[in-house]
Amino acid sequence: MDKRHELIHDMELLFRTVFRQLRHEIHAVLNAELSPNEFMTLRMLKDLGPQKVTDISKRLNVSASHITAVTDLLISKEFVERKRSEQDRRIVEIVLTEAGKEVFERVEQKKQDYFFDRFQHFTDEEIKIIITLFEKINRTKQ
Repeated sequence: MDKRHELIHDMELLFRTVFRQLRHEIHAVLNAELSPNEFMTLRMLKDLGPQKVTDISKRLNVSASHITAVTDLLISKEFVERKRSEQDRRIVEIVLTEAGKEVFERVEQKKQDYFFDRFQHFTDEEIKIIITLFEKINRTKQ
């Protein structure tokens, strides 16, 4: 194996380890109150306002039935509710409740605290380098 192949192989193994580690740690931070899917759904509703299940599923790249199950859980926790659209009464939208906003803000703060703590030993310059490298890797920015 030539040097470049070896480097890419080492990078791939390290990516897998680091992402698994981060996913596990973030899951632990979120899971006290919300699953990652519940959190992402609440984030979308907070950022974009009321949404149809199909719009949420497309944006999060999961099936509509999965989002229906997630929203059913969020409804049972009183974090969201289903409402008829003001513009078209045939359309049912998922709407963030006040309790949903509060839990989202609380968990978002925990997540931010986690990342601040996780990267506290990195200099600003190192964080900028990581951002630059991830932007270069990110195919959606091309």
